[in-house]
Amino acid sequence: MSPIQTDVAIVGAGPAGLLLARMLQLQGIETVVLERRSRDYVLGRVRAGIIEQPVAELLAELGVGERMLADRLVHDGVQLQHRAGDRMVRDRIDFAALTGKTVTVYGQRELVRDLIGLREADGLPLRFGAEVIGIDGLSDDRVAVRYRDEAGENTISARYVAGVDGAHGITAQLLDAGERQTLQRSYPAAWLGVLVEAAPPSHELIYARHPEGFALASMRTPEVSRLYLQVPAGDTLADWSPDRIWEHLHRRLDLPGSPVNEGRFLESSITPLRSVVHRRMRYGRLLLGGDAAHVVPPTGAKGLNLAVADMTQLSRRLGRALLRGDEAALDGYQESCLHRVWQVTHFSWWMTDLLHRLESDEFGEQLRTEQLRTLADGGPLAQWFADSYTGLPLAPWQ
Repeated sequence: MSPIQTDVAIVGAGPAGLLLARMLQLQGIETVVLERRSRDYVLGRVRAGIIEQPVAELLAELGVGERMLADRLVHDGVQLQHRAGDRMVRDRIDFAALTGKTVTVYGQRELVRDLIGLREADGLPLRFGAEVIGIDGLSDDRVAVRYRDEAGENTISARYVAGVDGAHGITAQLLDAGERQTLQRSYPAAWLGVLVEAAPPSHELIYARHPEGFALASMRTPEVSRLYLQVPAGDTLADWSPDRIWEHLHRRLDLPGSPVNEGRFLESSITPLRSVVHRRMRYGRLLLGGDAAHVVPPTGAKGLNLAVADMTQLSRRLGRALLRGDEAALDGYQESCLHRVWQVTHFSWWMTDLLHRLESDEFGEQLRTEQLRTLADGGPLAQWFADSYTGLPLAPWQ
């Protein structure tokens, strides 16, 4: 069978890969998107739901924000709950007052549904159940991407390959571990997350630092809550019965007049906390992005947003290489991305360290207590927090 010819082969049909395909499409660049999972699996994955303001604006610009703008929840602040003396208090960080920016609550699953629907409506190649089994010719003029689907094995011949298939995807695994130049940090904790058929306890997110561990009250809609608990690393769902989950959620989050609302569990999962940065994001004609290149703890809600930032850099540079013959434009991809990656990695680490119980050192506990007080004062630290949370500016995508 003759290889399929395209400009860019995109491995991974998550939001990063689908957004890159959309940005390249609008520049007149051909792409084929390969996804090893089924369409139903991709649409069923529960992922993050916080979208930074610059990312929400980009989605509208790309023509994929119509349903988001109609259905989203807009938050102009968050609440930080912590112990002050002998009681628990909530301090509100007002994003709008500090930065003039907001964040959007819109489930990543819904965003992926919108992107898939648009690509399929345009009749563009999107292959589910297509498992990449090899990538050859990264130093040649064209790359051969070998994949297997229900029809058998086939090959895509592309000028470039974008590896955006996640932390456990094939593109990064095809590379020698030493080539990736990985730096990482694991935390002695994980997040137990539940999607609950119940109204959230507040109209804004509540980040709670409690003596027994971190908790978060978020939402997907006004009728569906997304709730999280810090649990020991290595715990499984079998260690946490529904009664135990509710007991800890109430202890860590409830305040007088503002209890967590109970309801039917729709989803449950446990996510380890870790920071990973691959200092190499380019290997000849293969360019990595999103979770294939870096992972941050979910505390700062940055995974999706950081992946989108990578894609704006990659889209613009691929456009110059393919449309203007300026292949040197790709030379700066890695460095430009990594500057933001480290900024976001620091912010996510800082939030994780501030809000979780990771050690019993009293000196560190006092430092965190003072940081929370300083945040409540609304000064420079609150300004930095609000600016980082609502999103740094994005690079042009074309």
